[in-house]
Amino acid sequence: MKKIGVFYGSTGGKSAACAEEIEFYLRKEDCGLYDVAQGVSAMGEYENLIFVAPTYGVGELQTDWEAVREALEAMNFHGKTVALAGLGNQYAFGESYLGAMRTLYDLVAARGAKVVGTTDTAGYKYEESPAVLNGRFVGLALDEENQPGLTPDRIKNWILSVLPMFEEIKG
Repeated sequence: MKKIGVFYGSTGGKSAACAEEIEFYLRKEDCGLYDVAQGVSAMGEYENLIFVAPTYGVGELQTDWEAVREALEAMNFHGKTVALAGLGNQYAFGESYLGAMRTLYDLVAARGAKVVGTTDTAGYKYEESPAVLNGRFVGLALDEENQPGLTPDRIKNWILSVLPMFEEIKG
């Protein structure tokens, strides 16, 4: 399997903790963990990427992701497989739950990435979410405010489902 780059932005530490947990489940793989506050140039070294992004305000990107948005928009994601994990508060921001995850989805998909790792919307209580496409979240949906006890199993099961999609393409 080709190596996997896990990139996260975190203000309060919850997204960093989730990214570290994702990395834990990838411990047998060739994996690197990066805080996007330090830049995104390392993304070029990977064909398999996982982005971990919290949603701030009403569906907005977290400040570290917003700071690298222009660099991401200049990247070519053709030939890359990207999986997304988003954090948000489904009760307090039920009308924009995981908006940042959808923003990143749109950005990488428009630049040629193969996006994998959609998840079921069952088990969540939100009014609507921009991160729902064709009846599924565009990535792993996490709520560390209201459902922190579900996070470890959600991450583990998601990683198990995403890993086969990161398999090396034989040419």
